[in-house]
Amino acid sequence: MLKNLLNPTNPFAPRNYGELKKVTDRVYIFRNITNSSFVVGDQAVAVIDTQVNYPTAEIFLKHLRSVTDKPIRYVINTHYHWDHTNGNELFKSQGAEIISSKLTKEFMVSRAPRQKEFLAGRGFELGKDPLLPETVFENEYTVDLGNMPLRLFFAGRAETDDATAVHVVNEEVVMAGDTVMTGSFPIFGQPVWDEGLQGDEQWIETIKRLTLLKPRHIVPGHGPLAYEKEIELLIRIERYFMDEVGALLKKGYLLTEVLDELEAKLPSWITKIPVVWGTPRYAILRVYRGLTKMKGDAEPGWQKMKPNAIPSKNVENIADDDLAMAHEAAEGGDDALRLSILKKLCAELPERLDAWTTYADALIEVSRKEASVLEKGDFFSEAKKAWAYVLSRDPRNVPALLGKGRYYVMMAYRGGEDPSVGMKLLESLLDKNPAGRVKAEALFYLGMGHRRLFNEKIAHQFYSRALEADPGFMPARLASQV
Repeated sequence: MLKNLLNPTNPFAPRNYGELKKVTDRVYIFRNITNSSFVVGDQAVAVIDTQVNYPTAEIFLKHLRSVTDKPIRYVINTHYHWDHTNGNELFKSQGAEIISSKLTKEFMVSRAPRQKEFLAGRGFELGKDPLLPETVFENEYTVDLGNMPLRLFFAGRAETDDATAVHVVNEEVVMAGDTVMTGSFPIFGQPVWDEGLQGDEQWIETIKRLTLLKPRHIVPGHGPLAYEKEIELLIRIERYFMDEVGALLKKGYLLTEVLDELEAKLPSWITKIPVVWGTPRYAILRVYRGLTKMKGDAEPGWQKMKPNAIPSKNVENIADDDLAMAHEAAEGGDDALRLSILKKLCAELPERLDAWTTYADALIEVSRKEASVLEKGDFFSEAKKAWAYVLSRDPRNVPALLGKGRYYVMMAYRGGEDPSVGMKLLESLLDKNPAGRVKAEALFYLGMGHRRLFNEKIAHQFYSRALEADPGFMPARLASQV
């Protein structure tokens, strides 16, 4: 994810959700969690990929309109993933014709339920499905923006099985979608489908098809522009994991043995690559699954094979006072013991709603130590189940309303999403007239919701009220400084 562009040292400062970069005189990239781009012809504009959600699509559109007022004639989806298609509806409302490969449109329908289920567990609430393309092609398709032809073509199999690339011929630019990812460790295929890095050369061959066009610039699906160095690193990473996993499988290693062997000896050139989405563990799982899957396997992907990221330890029988033991474990820095005590307490004494909310809060706290957004999802999924259980027993439970509201607001603040779900929970908490720290937190996170919506004047009013309720509440003090 891009850093806070205004104040990277203050975690509660206002954010810019993406930034516009000029690639050539006619081509621009909008860098965000996902990259979008657009091409300006003599008569019209084409947008390639439409952002991760509707609010960030609106921000992208605003940036586009700062460059040109020409009509947006086309939207091109490079593949079916939600983070590249969720703004389709907005650009359709601007008069654009949405284009994709035939396979992409089919996958946007057939793979939507499983994709949404998985991503909701990772903390992404996707809302309604992206608007489907109205024009589809097989193999190749060309559009012209006025002395600016774009060649759309099926590039091959890469992160997904439907990889489309866009060649801006006159500008010597290729939009690669997620065939190319830079700047952080690549994610080599969504965990719930059997596609991506399979243990063969298919993805590398797809990359080579793009480089044969000899583009001056390659626009990746994630990360900064790709050049020779970035392409070489991507291929080197792929070959490393294909070779290493393949060699251990030939020796008869089981998955747990493969993970233990490879994760313990990762070379420094891999471990120094920043982690945002993909991880070396995910690469191992992806290749292992690709090399061992059998025809007729009922469960696609490797998600079921993945070790849970939540640390755990064996604990004995639980007593009523074991919240204190969990607190001691937290003070001692033993996350596994802390979470295991709380989980066991919830299972053996389900009427202890305070244990459930403490467990949820602990999960969110420990999740911050995980670098990968997708690994954090193991913690988020478990915490959401805990809040759901508590609120099913007591819909006005203050700790659950606060924890869940805070979670949804901060996810929206970080990802540029709609914070309304979390804000409604916090507003219902304030209806109970809390005092002190609880009141301060509710007011502060409502302020963060307004900050996400760019309502800075209202946000500062909430920060001030939070400090009136608890003058020592440091997040409100930090947020109010900017």
